[in-house]
Amino acid sequence: MSALGQDVRFGLRALLKHPGHTAVVVLTLALGIGANTAIFSVIHAVLLRPLPYDNPEQLVLLRHRIEATHFYDGPMPPADVMDIRDHTEVFQGVAATDRTFEQNLTGDGEPIEVRVAGVTANFFDVLGVEAALGRTFRVEDGEPFPPGAFAPGAPPPVNHVVISHGLWMRRFGGSADAVGSTLRLNEFPNTVVGVMPAGFELLMPANAGMPSGIDVWNPTRFDYRQQPRTSANANRRVIARLKPGVSVAEAQAQADKVAEWQRKNFAYNRDGEIYIDVKPMHADIVGHARTVLLALFAAVGFVLLIACANVANLLLVQAASREKEMAIRAALGGSRGRIVRQLLTESILLAFVGGLAGLLLARWGVDLLLALRPANLPRVGAIGIDGPVLLFTLGASLLAAVIFGLVPALQASKPDLNDCLKDRGTVSPDVRRRRLRSSLVVAEVALSMVLLIGAGLMFRSFLALQQQDLGFEPEGVVTFRLTMPGLQSDYGTPDGRAMFVSELEQRLEALPGVKSAGAVQVLPLSGRFWTSPYSVKNAEEKDWGVLEADYRFATPGYFEALGLRLLAGRYFKQSENDGSAEVVVVDRALAARAWPGEEPVGRYLQAAISPFDGTGPRQSWVKVVGVVEDVRSEDPRTTSRETIYFPYRLQGAFFNVTLAVRTEKDPAALVPSIRAQVSSLDPNMPVAAVRTMGEYVREAKGPTRFVMILTGIFAVVALVLASVGLYGVISSLVRQRTHEIGVYMAFGAESPHILRMVVRRGVTLAIAGVVIGLLVSLALTRAVSSLLTGVTATDPATFLAVGVLLTVVTLLASYIPAHRAVRADPMEALRYQ
Repeated sequence: MSALGQDVRFGLRALLKHPGHTAVVVLTLALGIGANTAIFSVIHAVLLRPLPYDNPEQLVLLRHRIEATHFYDGPMPPADVMDIRDHTEVFQGVAATDRTFEQNLTGDGEPIEVRVAGVTANFFDVLGVEAALGRTFRVEDGEPFPPGAFAPGAPPPVNHVVISHGLWMRRFGGSADAVGSTLRLNEFPNTVVGVMPAGFELLMPANAGMPSGIDVWNPTRFDYRQQPRTSANANRRVIARLKPGVSVAEAQAQADKVAEWQRKNFAYNRDGEIYIDVKPMHADIVGHARTVLLALFAAVGFVLLIACANVANLLLVQAASREKEMAIRAALGGSRGRIVRQLLTESILLAFVGGLAGLLLARWGVDLLLALRPANLPRVGAIGIDGPVLLFTLGASLLAAVIFGLVPALQASKPDLNDCLKDRGTVSPDVRRRRLRSSLVVAEVALSMVLLIGAGLMFRSFLALQQQDLGFEPEGVVTFRLTMPGLQSDYGTPDGRAMFVSELEQRLEALPGVKSAGAVQVLPLSGRFWTSPYSVKNAEEKDWGVLEADYRFATPGYFEALGLRLLAGRYFKQSENDGSAEVVVVDRALAARAWPGEEPVGRYLQAAISPFDGTGPRQSWVKVVGVVEDVRSEDPRTTSRETIYFPYRLQGAFFNVTLAVRTEKDPAALVPSIRAQVSSLDPNMPVAAVRTMGEYVREAKGPTRFVMILTGIFAVVALVLASVGLYGVISSLVRQRTHEIGVYMAFGAESPHILRMVVRRGVTLAIAGVVIGLLVSLALTRAVSSLLTGVTATDPATFLAVGVLLTVVTLLASYIPAHRAVRADPMEALRYQ
């Protein structure tokens, strides 16, 4: 320990003796370690940290894989959920959650919109989460309402709900009296029986169509077994808990048997060729983010390696100036191991200080990551600098110390005593050390090449995404959501809801600067979808349920408000919407699939109609009156399913509706007028989710922008570090050959010859690095091809542009010391020893 303390004290004195050199090394390491720490904080929170549920490794998600429509993430009908409960023995419990709906919360305080999720009564038990106040659901909370419970004049039945911690604080001020109080949702009284802990949320995959931020959990109160097996009714996301000791493979085997039994006994499962997939819940939730985060982690790993190579180069330069010191130590009996230990101690001290500085940079980096994060990045609230992240920083610092410190230490610990102890002003150049420094620069250039190509590909992808035809015109459109209560007399019937929406549209279109206004139940790029089956006229009966389309229920003004381009036929007429005419508008993709090479206008297709008027679902033949351009409704990078647009009134006038208003003015400036018009019609109607379509588009492009910006930052840092490293090597080479250059100049060598001689060395190193980087990039970029849009992973233009850029930068890094060499006085150069 005393020897170690001596090494530390001597190392500190050595570092303080050269503050400039120490500062450069610390800053270089801080960049590499800080970037790695910031990215690891995200990886730890998203990919590595267990889900915030009891024994989360036992939780799995089940979904339908519908081979007939190539839909591999399908929700289930309620009856299929019951089949899994009744015919498997591998699960402790099977729970399901329904679509989420927005409802109006009225009563004490200002009316607000809340998000409500329907779940089975055992939902919280399966997750293993208890209420922070009160209780969660019991079995009886999910029992169907008795017959006649909603008969006119009958008292409203008792319904129990659980609320989120956020709603508890907003509505009840954190009071314990919330439990047992009444919560009026869409004018229906509900009794609060529990409050969930702070931070609790249902985590689901991004493509599940389940928005986060649930305010109220409501038990589904009907008999799952009595629900029909149809695509229109397939809206349950299923969570199950494995029994102890049961593997996912064993659960999948039993699920396969259930799916096979269903295909034999039910037409819905047989015609759709439906299978059941069992996925670990954690892996399924983070699956869409895994490639992005691992790619970024690899990128910052390259930055750390470049930083270590740069520091190693700096230490090799310093080792050359300390050769005499090392020779004296060796002559006085110092062993090689003792010298290596001393030099490694100095490297660890540098890494420790660099790690501390890196933590400060990481703190800023985390803020940057949170500001840039895509909207679908899960578990954002858990990102931060915590214990595991600090341990990672310590480990990264120690690893960096070994990487950049070991080779220079081994080189410096083996001096030539006869040569070093001669009384000379300088030491002779070490060919091996020079070759090592050159190799480090080649590695830096190669790694920089990989990062620059990655950044270039992401930049090309983002440009392609910006030019992507979305199928609608988002600029100048502001949107907002309304939720009409079902029990209130004005909105209790489809006619009442349709009349309210129509009157509001007319008032909005009368506002100055407004060009059009329309309503729809689901906006494109909003993270939600509604799919149902369809079939084509004259097709065989067995084809029903095989074809699947996105359903949109819209008013006639919606098409113009959103800027959907009409390709054939016409839009709805207002009279068709008011009269519930069975007409539809389809997109180009559906028309091409249903009637390839034929005129779709005037044709008929069979669709599932499920009005909210108590008549129940039915299959109806509807007439196609128009064809519009395909809309990228889920992801701007990929084409969506084919889409059918129904008149809003035909589907019974949905309670939750989103209005789009196109204006010639700034959309944000129209918001106060919109709120005033809604309030004039109904002062108790909350206006929620006020956003422009431009915001939805920017959010949807967030993942590509996120990766592009970060890889761009890392690539620039890598390029700067590689250029500095190359500059240092060429400068050192010039210093070592100063006497030789003086001889050349004394014998008449001209400046261009000297310049070419020096620059040639830098260009040789750069070309070697570029070639190696190209080969590595060809192998690695294919792994991130899923992140690219409109460009291939081996795009020649990007590879060529990056190669030229690196060559130009290395030319500049080589030219500066070469230019300084040719301007030297030959007599001074000849006297240089």
